[in-house]
Amino acid sequence: MGWIIAFWISAIVLFYVYFGYPVLILFLSKLLPKPFVKFSEEELQNASLLPEISIFIPAYNEEPVIEKKIRNTLELDYPKDKMEIVVASDGSEDKTVEITQLYSDKIQLMAYDVRIGKTGLINKTVPKLKGEIIIFSDASAMLSVNALKELISPFKDPKIGSVSGLYILRDASSTSRAEGESFYWHYETFLKTNESTFYSILGAHGALYALRKSLFQTLPPNAINDDYILPMYGVQQKKRAVYEPRAIAVEEGTTSVRGEMNRRIRISVGNFQQLFLLRKLLNPFRGRIAFEFLSHKFLRSFSFLFMIGLFISNLIIPTTGFRIFLLIQILFYLLGLSGVIFFKNKKMPVPITVPFYLVIINYAALIGLFKYILHTQKMTWERPQ
Repeated sequence: MGWIIAFWISAIVLFYVYFGYPVLILFLSKLLPKPFVKFSEEELQNASLLPEISIFIPAYNEEPVIEKKIRNTLELDYPKDKMEIVVASDGSEDKTVEITQLYSDKIQLMAYDVRIGKTGLINKTVPKLKGEIIIFSDASAMLSVNALKELISPFKDPKIGSVSGLYILRDASSTSRAEGESFYWHYETFLKTNESTFYSILGAHGALYALRKSLFQTLPPNAINDDYILPMYGVQQKKRAVYEPRAIAVEEGTTSVRGEMNRRIRISVGNFQQLFLLRKLLNPFRGRIAFEFLSHKFLRSFSFLFMIGLFISNLIIPTTGFRIFLLIQILFYLLGLSGVIFFKNKKMPVPITVPFYLVIINYAALIGLFKYILHTQKMTWERPQ
């Protein structure tokens, strides 16, 4: 009986995390929306109404993309007299600094000789920025021409503390990571859209997000996912984090299996770190954000435990009906593991994409939990390989 209970608890939680919650948040966003004010199209064309912004571009050995990023940023549609652009080099050892210096008349360079990691870079640089709104954007992310105006539009509402743009992978049909990420981000976009309408998204994407400078708080020295923690610090101060899909950031989507796993593990370590740093958001008296944080962040971070529980309990239960479900699980994991082969070949059949990404995301979460507990995750970030 105990194993049957474990089986059903695991099955129900997993169903809720991946299927039930998305349906429920869609329903709640329609039934109980919380609208917010945005700048109109006419107001966005009136430079006097727009806030002063600072675009913060962290860079470590970004020689392959930094010039393209600078040119892209300079071409964005926003009043130049209200836009500060800062490239912060974190001890780059390539030509990142030299290339940035070529644009010294338009771009401010803050070059740190000793590498301090992205968290240290943010903590040292952001307080020096002049803008009312800080725009964070990765060096590898290219922005749509209207991205800045769309991104700052929700800040007309004083209740909005941060805004996240839409993240897109270029050539999403050409590589395995891009296909998997494309599916994953379609799923995440669905959740973000409805969470934003219901109350608040959970975090942002480092490719493009904005934060009121007045809400900025110094990150803990070992912080990993700044793009999650900073917006949620604002939420803790009762300011909403919302989603603006018309502000678009595009990034190339190629990497190796090892590079993908390292990236996922690092994200997972950050997820557990966030659960600890932001644990007060689980307080049910927080209302809507507590519901979202529990469903989207807490339960999903521990999905691997329920996957293990489901499989082990299913192995032990002798009933024929349960054996059929065990075969389905085995097939699912075999499909997921076979994705490694297709990943190397840069092309993955669609039926394998979902099992592959669910398997590696939850495997990464398992390793990430141990790394978080043992404090073995390297804090500095590397360009994906």
